[in-house]
Amino acid sequence: MTKYVEIGYPIMDQMNVYPGLPIPKIKQNENLEFGDDWNGSVLEIYLHAGTHCDAPWHYLGGNAPKMDDIENLPTESFIYESPLVIDCFFNERNGLITIDMIKKYGEEVYKSDFLIFNTNTWMKREKDFIGYSTGFPAVSSEAAEWIRKELPNVKAVAIDTLSIENIAMGKENGFKTHKAFFNIKENGRPLIIYEDINLNL
Repeated sequence: MTKYVEIGYPIMDQMNVYPGLPIPKIKQNENLEFGDDWNGSVLEIYLHAGTHCDAPWHYLGGNAPKMDDIENLPTESFIYESPLVIDCFFNERNGLITIDMIKKYGEEVYKSDFLIFNTNTWMKREKDFIGYSTGFPAVSSEAAEWIRKELPNVKAVAIDTLSIENIAMGKENGFKTHKAFFNIKENGRPLIIYEDINLNL
């Protein structure tokens, strides 16, 4: 039986975003109450605000597909038949998801085409966005490389934090986690990355 699950957060005016990014704005452009023929609004948003998909260009640049040129990624990249939620909770800040945490799911991992990392961080989002947006868990670069080499069925990964990668570590190592997922040399295609997903299902 086909089941559709909404994992995105709603886009709202002045919504919280990763510290330092532009805050989304929604401005009413036409208003029936002021005599306009219709109501209409303008949305101004950074493409990585709220739940979003990272395109390869985000970290690879050059001729890699851009967010506004996403048609370069095949449609089947966005359709999943065997999603798997991987629970990996952390008490400490900046925890890293390891290969062993993924391997614990046995054969299911090898059959899955969509790995969803549930760090339980989503529970902080509404109550403590500063806590949610700093020191969050992420996927280690070793785990990202292992997924690409050992799990050829996986087409996408998702996480309930603001980034699949620890930003501070990424700045030091050249963002190895993102680049491993986007590396087309593995299996001939990049993986799709979904960040800031809603697991309050």
